[in-house]
Amino acid sequence: MPKKKAPVKKAAPKKAAPKKTSAKKVSTGDAGFAGARVERIIRDMGAFRVSADAVVGLNEIITARGMEIAKYAVEIANNSGRKTVKEDDIKLALSKV
Repeated sequence: MPKKKAPVKKAAPKKAAPKKTSAKKVSTGDAGFAGARVERIIRDMGAFRVSADAVVGLNEIITARGMEIAKYAVEIANNSGRKTVKEDDIKLALSKV
């Protein structure tokens, strides 16, 4: 009777080395939007270079303003007897805030 060969163990695949990037990662802190998206907004307005502080600063402003609008829109929906915030609530809140 022929002998059975022991199964050959495959070597674990090597992990890829982390990619080296020259750009600094921007921490958005408590701000709720992606830093890259905020940077894109600034660049779309004509900036060639954008500092990390500018991205964080605009992100904080956009988040704070958005929260004010959203809070007022929720109040409008609640006063209208709805649980759902609609586009018209946002538009009205924007005009009032």
